[in-house]
Amino acid sequence: MKTLWHLDWLRLRRQAATWFLLGGLFLAGLTAIYLGKKFQEQQQAEISRLDAQFQAQCDRLEHRYREKGEHSGYWSYYSFYPVHQPPRPLAALSWGLRDVAPFVTWVRLLGVEQQLYESSLANPLLQSLGQFDLAFVLGVLAPLVLLLLGHDVLSRDRQLGVLPLLAAQGGGGLLRVLAARLLLRLVLVVIICSLLFGIAMIVLQLPTGFDTFAWLFIALLGLLPWLAITAIIAARSRSATGSLAAAMTAFVSLVLLMPALVNLALSTLFPVPEGLELTVRQRQVMHDGWDQPRQPNYDRFLAERPEYRKWPTVPEKDFTWRWYYAMHEVADRSVAELVNQHTQHLRQRHAWSQRLAWLSPPALTQSLLSGHSGTDLDAHLLHLETTRKFHEHLKAHFFPLIFDETHFTAGATKSFPRFQNAAPAPAAPFNPLPPLLLAALLLPFARPRPVLS
Repeated sequence: MKTLWHLDWLRLRRQAATWFLLGGLFLAGLTAIYLGKKFQEQQQAEISRLDAQFQAQCDRLEHRYREKGEHSGYWSYYSFYPVHQPPRPLAALSWGLRDVAPFVTWVRLLGVEQQLYESSLANPLLQSLGQFDLAFVLGVLAPLVLLLLGHDVLSRDRQLGVLPLLAAQGGGGLLRVLAARLLLRLVLVVIICSLLFGIAMIVLQLPTGFDTFAWLFIALLGLLPWLAITAIIAARSRSATGSLAAAMTAFVSLVLLMPALVNLALSTLFPVPEGLELTVRQRQVMHDGWDQPRQPNYDRFLAERPEYRKWPTVPEKDFTWRWYYAMHEVADRSVAELVNQHTQHLRQRHAWSQRLAWLSPPALTQSLLSGHSGTDLDAHLLHLETTRKFHEHLKAHFFPLIFDETHFTAGATKSFPRFQNAAPAPAAPFNPLPPLLLAALLLPFARPRPVLS
């Protein structure tokens, strides 16, 4: 085996394609680390500005009503409260949903469901291109390099007529030659990936704990199914041209076609209402309330909020903040079933996508890495639930004051609630078995053709 490695390395290092592919992978990784650093800094900067922005808002309210008191309903209407989910350190390596789903939500006392699906404006062209993070480089580009380096480890020698000589050297025959050559190429790719990860740890100042190195371990395990696929192609191909075509077909099918088919199937089986649809329905109920008798809607509010029955009525003609905020809660309840369906279908789709990720090694690796980085769908749903809970805290603070017709004066903002105890989303449980099992299922098919076939 050692002699085969040495001879193959002497041949590999003289080929320009080897250095082009490994160098290209290294440069792509450096680019991903740079973009991850910018991504990390942008999110941290946005979160660090929240306190100052909230205080500036409070100062504007204080200045506006500094001379006379104003109804607490006014103050509550113009007050926005930031709820955020700080990123885990590994989020810079695997962005997951954090570049498209909101991680900061400015919520106020109005209906919460119409506020949860707003996100910052971004360049749609860049978003359509997808993420270029280190998880993409190690989960998609590194396997491509492995495929290109290893697809013809036997077919080229078969075409040159020297394969019988290689098979006759030592025991093991062609299987030994195939294993030695592919393992050498795997080692080269692993070295580049590990070097990139080391640079990322320094540049991104990642902690040197188990979670950090487990991320690298998951990424490297993701290469094993591709090693098995490369071995199947190399073992069964008769020519270098045929093996290259098979490698590109496998790559396109597993990276592009299979995930698209899985997504189409899950979208059909578990249709998820758009966040915009939830927002429109909630607002429509609220808008219709202006044209309906007010007391029946207020009674619907009191039926679920008995603690506010000390204020049993609202005037039909005159505007009151009590009715206004109660109507917003009634509008939220009107879409509660749709919200539950939305969340349930998202969780079902996510669960099935993880199961069906076995059909696509890159999807499997990306799913494991985003889960370990705390940037997957579960993290986004946790942020939405945290926002809802804080919104309930706001209502518990302000509703008694608003319903009691309390007027705020200068200094009132000092008692306004603040979102505290922000915590990153937890990492998914570390599970290295899926890529190992997938590789084990594929490897038995990597039996070389007879030398003379």
